[in-house]
Amino acid sequence: MCHTAGCGLALILILMLAVSASSAAEIDLSRAIVVAVSPGTVPAKAAAMVVDAVEKRTRITLEIVSTIPRGARPVIAIGTAGDLAKRGLKPPSGLKVPRNPDGYALWVAGGRRPAATICVAGYDKRGALFGAGRLLRLLEMSRDKLALDGGVKVATAPQIPLRGHQFGYRPKTNSYDGWTLAMWEQYYRDMVVFGMNAIELIPPRSDDADDSPLFPKPQMEMMILMSRLADQYGLDVWIWYPAIDRDYTDAATVQTALKEREEVFKKLPRVDAVFVPGGDPGNTRPDILLAFTE
Repeated sequence: MCHTAGCGLALILILMLAVSASSAAEIDLSRAIVVAVSPGTVPAKAAAMVVDAVEKRTRITLEIVSTIPRGARPVIAIGTAGDLAKRGLKPPSGLKVPRNPDGYALWVAGGRRPAATICVAGYDKRGALFGAGRLLRLLEMSRDKLALDGGVKVATAPQIPLRGHQFGYRPKTNSYDGWTLAMWEQYYRDMVVFGMNAIELIPPRSDDADDSPLFPKPQMEMMILMSRLADQYGLDVWIWYPAIDRDYTDAATVQTALKEREEVFKKLPRVDAVFVPGGDPGNTRPDILLAFTE
């Protein structure tokens, strides 16, 4: 350790050089163009998520186009690794897109275009969505400024396959019941940025009140909209559907409960899994619960 004035000056110079080098590597994305390279709603939602988040934090409105332009403006290309590779956008040496569901890689490509191309490549389309979320976490955003470290290289995949969150549109939460679909979408995005890949919805009938004075839409209508929205983002949809009737050994009770569930499930654009608690709420013994669930 050095305590001399000369050593201190040298340290200051080193820090100044480091800052200068970092600034030189910074890519100005204030005029960038966003391209959803892969077809489908998930890459399109990923592109819109980036554009909306940037505009809220910088006042900069990025343009979204369907194909990669040849001009001199930077490009943010979002899609699967395969679709990016078809356009000559492959990871640099030493970087690979993880071959795991929801995995992704980020890098800056150069050479083929006069301006930088920021590559967001997912192993699958949902991986591209999570890659877009990671990009948002890496961007430097401030008033009228949008930039990215030109040396960014990221390749990662989740260790846990199911990363879900319950979205309780019901009076008991004393907050969610006043949310509009636009507010739910923003919440989806906030969670997606940090890796959420599944949502859990609550049916119209549970251990809560059937209505709330704050509901902008009836429970069933909002459940349908939230299921459809999750599907557009490629998110798995779980249903928390408790067994709360008094006696599931009674045939009439079972038939009524099954008919109710069938009507709910038929209306939902997407259902991937159903979770059936027999207690909290409910009071159904495991042997009876398992038979009913089957």
